[in-house]
Amino acid sequence: MRSWMIKSLLLLLIPIPVIASSYPHWGGSLSIPIITKDPKYLYGYRAALWYQPESLLWERTRIYFDASFGRWWVTNSRHNKSLNIYSASPTLRYYFTNRSPSLFFNLSIGLAYLTRTRIAYRNLGMHFAFQDQVGIGISFGKKKQFSVSLSSMHYSNGSLCNKNGGITIPVMMNAEYGFA
Repeated sequence: MRSWMIKSLLLLLIPIPVIASSYPHWGGSLSIPIITKDPKYLYGYRAALWYQPESLLWERTRIYFDASFGRWWVTNSRHNKSLNIYSASPTLRYYFTNRSPSLFFNLSIGLAYLTRTRIAYRNLGMHFAFQDQVGIGISFGKKKQFSVSLSSMHYSNGSLCNKNGGITIPVMMNAEYGFA
């Protein structure tokens, strides 16, 4: 990984504890692909900040809002090797129990902006896309502030233009911390 990418990520993460202490329903997550499908040989990461409004907390169900940055690249192509994806989405989380640790289910559909319309041999069609994600995980800690999960993610323009190559990540590993 290039040193400028690491420095940029660290600069973005430094203010998080200061911001989070003022807003207790904030959190962050980091995701990496485990298995990729379209395109093959896809690598990268997704970093997100999320906000949980107090009014959308129920006994076992939560709705929170996620804003993320993803950096993706392929190693099997000479052209169109990488792209960045900025996204925002609401996420529905259902806990199977109120205790900690607790299994949960996530479902999310949001909007995304792709910095390029091609990656490797795939024509993604346009800069606008939908981000779909479904996952299952476990939360632990006194306030369920730690979570690990596996999810499946897909980016697609929903056939809003002639080309719709899409990006599919069947298995992603996610680590999350809520500033509770």
